[in-house]
Amino acid sequence: MGNGTGPQLGTLEFYEEMARVLNSDPVWEEKGKAITCTMVHAYGPPVDRTFFASFEEGRVTEVAEVAADEERSADFIISGPAENWNAVLQKQIKPTTAMTTGKLKVEGRQIYLLRNMAAFSYMLDLMTTL
Repeated sequence: MGNGTGPQLGTLEFYEEMARVLNSDPVWEEKGKAITCTMVHAYGPPVDRTFFASFEEGRVTEVAEVAADEERSADFIISGPAENWNAVLQKQIKPTTAMTTGKLKVEGRQIYLLRNMAAFSYMLDLMTTL
């Protein structure tokens, strides 16, 4: 997965690059300023890896890979098969569609995600360029 030029989707390097890009993006600084939360992204087979990200007023303050069975408290857990993550990041399916149809399962306050969907969509758009 990935476009072959940057870090591979489903790796810690991908999330480190996401943090670097978001934290240096002036548009994200404005769009993401309402985002203070923690997230876990869990990739199913064949990736089978789980990642944690912490946001404070839009700034990414931590990214880490966590063991699937590790109890890491998070405001949101988004999980799904690796192919569905890839489809979202390749813009083959919209994030809201993936979530509402169950292609990506969301645990947490979905109303918060929906209320801030413009910011989260911008973040996902940036992730497609990595």
